[in-house]
Amino acid sequence: MEVSEVRAFLGRAARPAMVAVVTVLALVVVAPPSAGGRQVAQPAASARHVTIAFTGDILATHATWAVAHGYAGGHGYDYRPMLSRLRPLLTSADIAICHLETPLTGPGVPLSTFPRYAVPHQIAAAIARAGYDGCSTASNHALDHGLPGIRSTLDALDRIGLRHTGTARSERERRKIAWYVVGDVKIAHLSFTASFNGLTPAQPWEANRIDVARIVSDARRARRQGADIVILSLHWGTEFQHTPDAWQQDLARRLLGSGAIDLIVGHHPHVIQPIRRVAQRWVAYSLGNSMSGMTDQLFPTGVQDGVVLFVRFVEGPRGWHAASVRYAPTWVTPSSFLVRPVGPTVDAGRLPGWELAELRRSWQRTVHWIDAADLGVRPIRGDRL
Repeated sequence: MEVSEVRAFLGRAARPAMVAVVTVLALVVVAPPSAGGRQVAQPAASARHVTIAFTGDILATHATWAVAHGYAGGHGYDYRPMLSRLRPLLTSADIAICHLETPLTGPGVPLSTFPRYAVPHQIAAAIARAGYDGCSTASNHALDHGLPGIRSTLDALDRIGLRHTGTARSERERRKIAWYVVGDVKIAHLSFTASFNGLTPAQPWEANRIDVARIVSDARRARRQGADIVILSLHWGTEFQHTPDAWQQDLARRLLGSGAIDLIVGHHPHVIQPIRRVAQRWVAYSLGNSMSGMTDQLFPTGVQDGVVLFVRFVEGPRGWHAASVRYAPTWVTPSSFLVRPVGPTVDAGRLPGWELAELRRSWQRTVHWIDAADLGVRPIRGDRL
């Protein structure tokens, strides 16, 4: 897929103010097949649409600190170079949402590493600069520093203008829906996690733990408040396992079967898991790692792989639905922790031979584990943007 085709699918080059700007998709989008295998008719060119981008875990472990300190010239931490190559992809969507797995430093919350993380708050500026509009924050590490860690994290995101959902500084904040508005299209974002690594919140509103009834209730409340699209981020599954476990699959069926949620985006396994259709909706079980200090030398192969997931929602006669899904594979370069969009081949001479080989292997792994070509879900060559 060439640059012009990529931009045609994504539908924007510089975030237009209105969703009604329409791009011709006939050569790019393959609509998901119906239950009988027949290709679904394409939406009319005049249909309103919005494209949302998602990425995997951002886990700025201690291995990244010295590198970020060096990028900052020895004064603080600068994560912008690590995420900079994501910007062309992220800013080609109408909205871009990250998953921030760890608390950020702040007053009374110093740097700390495994098993209870607090990572440099300066990463918030890098997330915004890369083109993200907000993040999900419910994770197994959300309570690592209790309410002070939640406050320092959300305060840092607020200062930089990033929306957030999944953790809260008060019961009132917990009740608020995280909204994204594109033109007159309202998107609600929810975030829940399977565990807190054995920790218990001092107050139940501090962080969202997965509960089907509660999730569906929140989704329906968002609908009543005018949501056209409801997105759910879930921190779930088994670490380093490429196959969704039975609990993930059952949970996806129950949640998407409720009709209240349009899309589930998963995190936590730190490796790629498949994208599937469930109850006529989509679930991306795990998007892998977006940026982390994990490497294949210390962890199972695949922890440096991630994707930028693009879901294009279109308004039809029965309301909004995900009309097409694409993904751009990424790979985290060891030592520099630069996140690189990758393709099936990389131009020789631009990179060392070992890195070229790793990028090609990463592409092959990601396409293999996404395993959704028969559903019309195909990769985008983000390295050509």
